[in-house]
Amino acid sequence: MYRAESHDSGATSIDWGGTMALLLVVSAAMIRYLLTAGMPLIAHAQGTFDDALFIRLADSLTAGEWLGEYDKLTLVKAPLYPLFIAANYFMGFQFKAMEHLLYILACVVFYFALLRTSVNRYLALAPFLLLLFSPYYHSSVERGWFYTALTLLVVTGMFYLTSLRMVSGVIGRRHSLLLGLGLATLYLSREEMIWLYPLLMVAFILLFYRADRRGMVVQMGKTLPLVLLGAALPVLVVMSVNYYNYGLFGVTDASSRQFTSAMKTIKRVRSGAEIPFVDVSQDALHEMYRVSPTLSGLEPYLSGDIGEQWSKLMCRREASACGEIGGGYFFWALRDAVEASGGFQHYPETQKIFSNIHDELNEACNNKRLDCSRGVWPVRYPIRLNRVDDYLAKLPRFVAYMVTGLHGRLSGNGPSMGPQEQLDTIRRLSNTVLLSRLSQTFTLSGWLISDDPDKYLAIVPTEQRNYSARFSLKKSPDLPRHFPHNAYAGISRFTTQGQCENGHCELLVMSGSQRIRVDQSKIKPGQGLQIDGLHLHIDSIVKESIDPPLPDFTIWKTETFKKIGQAYNTVLIYLTVIASVIFLYALFALLYRGYRSLLFGVALMSLFAVGGRLAVLALFDDFTQSPVVGQLRHFLPVMPFLLMFIGLNFLMLFDLIPGLKQIDHIRRAEQEDEALGSSAERTDSVDIKPDERSHKEATPASLPAAR
Repeated sequence: MYRAESHDSGATSIDWGGTMALLLVVSAAMIRYLLTAGMPLIAHAQGTFDDALFIRLADSLTAGEWLGEYDKLTLVKAPLYPLFIAANYFMGFQFKAMEHLLYILACVVFYFALLRTSVNRYLALAPFLLLLFSPYYHSSVERGWFYTALTLLVVTGMFYLTSLRMVSGVIGRRHSLLLGLGLATLYLSREEMIWLYPLLMVAFILLFYRADRRGMVVQMGKTLPLVLLGAALPVLVVMSVNYYNYGLFGVTDASSRQFTSAMKTIKRVRSGAEIPFVDVSQDALHEMYRVSPTLSGLEPYLSGDIGEQWSKLMCRREASACGEIGGGYFFWALRDAVEASGGFQHYPETQKIFSNIHDELNEACNNKRLDCSRGVWPVRYPIRLNRVDDYLAKLPRFVAYMVTGLHGRLSGNGPSMGPQEQLDTIRRLSNTVLLSRLSQTFTLSGWLISDDPDKYLAIVPTEQRNYSARFSLKKSPDLPRHFPHNAYAGISRFTTQGQCENGHCELLVMSGSQRIRVDQSKIKPGQGLQIDGLHLHIDSIVKESIDPPLPDFTIWKTETFKKIGQAYNTVLIYLTVIASVIFLYALFALLYRGYRSLLFGVALMSLFAVGGRLAVLALFDDFTQSPVVGQLRHFLPVMPFLLMFIGLNFLMLFDLIPGLKQIDHIRRAEQEDEALGSSAERTDSVDIKPDERSHKEATPASLPAAR
């Protein structure tokens, strides 16, 4: 408990105010943990590039195989998240619960950093609680929430170190090493640091700045080597293990010199008119095929089935670019094509392919056989300077989406989806339950004979509601023997998959102009039906296993957190407007009235985080064709910083008024000193009689005493 020394006897007494505040902090942290720990996990086992990838890598780690066999995805993403999943599996923890624990720890560090800056312990509870109960998190096997918690922990840790430095004047060695380790975790958790650079720049200025320039340089000389050491050690360990297993002395192969050089050179090539949202057009690819034998070997894939699959995503957003591979999608399409050609077997051979592509295209650029006049930066999502206005035009829409609580969106609560075997792996590694399916899933197989080539079957709800189903036809060489007069019997075998909500569903059969719904009681293995010229036979029905229902307490927690989220969504826009007004007034006071406050500096850090993230999303939206607005995970890292910005401005409201009064008081005192100094000079310039002079010199302190 907090204790304070007695002024009478030297004995200690309990600081009940501090103890009560500490109990409130601990209680709130425990409530927040209990609300989210053990909540069901939403598993998307078919998420090749996210959920399924992280689980696959974590599964390899638990088997002692590092990240597993090398392919196009093994080293494409930073490894810290699968390492985190594997570590929690070994310790028997739920990794989603540990993500929330990291976030809670960051909030607690934030609270104690505020106390170090002499903020009232009870006033500091308001921004602490606002940040602590943030409802914006991700509930699937996706690193967005993990990355958010880590980022907030590092930033609040830097705030805490700054507060300590202002009190003690020094930065401890262990704190310097911890800061370096924190920065390393950010680097190893996600391949995007660009939006954090403005924030970190302000943070380091606050951490090291002091009026004594020599002391500042000395402090930096003592601290930065330890920070760099703490940052370098984990990164070097990962790079060394990658080199031992794959031959790559790096964190990801997507950041290797060979791959980035190839991507940059490909995107420099122009051919024909610019197409919106497309960096590498099919026309440009055909120009490059002519001069690059290595890239020409990928033509059957990039301009074939693989390119077509990625171009379909493009058509959904921009009709004028149908048939083209979208800007950010080309990154993945190129890797898919190299793997399809057998190029992702061993890292050195793979990088040789990318190196050859770069060398061949670069030679063609130098010889003017290709128009390589397009400026590209950065490599993955290139910025075209003539599109800056477009980026700026998107920012208001992104800001509106964020400050309205992501238009009311909270953590997803849909059912887990994907192959059962992979779902079982996710359940095992997560040490928790998966969110139950909302309905039973059935797979039907059989054959359908019709006089029309168009055939479709789907499992649909009994009520007229939306449904989703998968249907496929395949060749049936045995059926023409039984139906020799049917021209389409040779392709009649089907497989269809769908959900049967609450156990009530029907089979929808469509062929040509016919549309028939078959009652559930007639859908049985071995059942043969002849209806209006259609001949349907069901060979088998497979029902997927259903997860057990969630406990009542888990359902209560989920609903409670959802209500908290609804409250946040309601007030967030108003709180943002009020905080922005306070910040603008504090900025005016800083520039014109000499106001200084560490709270303002940290609020500026938060604002830079929000602005930097939204700017990157505007760029991301332009060139990847992903529906960024509406994807909760892309906005996750910025939401805590918005709440931090609001909370810090709330505290500044109580700091501004007394701070400005103190500044005015000091200025008045200085003006009085100047006035008195001028009066004394005038008095000395007047002739003084000898007796008056001796009297004046005899009482030198009389004027200050009177004042």
